[in-house]
Amino acid sequence: MKEFLYVYSVLCIALGACLVLYTTECRRLLGNMLTGIDRKFLAPLPAIFGILLIVAASQARNSAFIRLLGIIGVAKAGFVFVNPKGLYEQVNNWLLNSASDQTFRLFGIISLVLGTALLSWIL
Repeated sequence: MKEFLYVYSVLCIALGACLVLYTTECRRLLGNMLTGIDRKFLAPLPAIFGILLIVAASQARNSAFIRLLGIIGVAKAGFVFVNPKGLYEQVNNWLLNSASDQTFRLFGIISLVLGTALLSWIL
């Protein structure tokens, strides 16, 4: 499971770097992905990553935080699948239309920090 943590942390770092450096291109790509895919097909992705994070947490120094990230991923999948009061569409609308470039860069910085922290915590 160490390999999954390595791959996940490198993906987080790469995604964060892309969001910081190529904000408009990432925003356009994200918009194409989110509008082209039905949310019920998109929901299993965070669930799978969340479950794998929960399982792989024992291979890291700060396993409680990695388990928390996994639980958040599973909860996100449930939120996307259930979609209470149409919140998924509202969040997508905000993200794709109203959020500023600085918001995307902030998400990129958060992703960079999380990826780097995960990479440093692997035993």
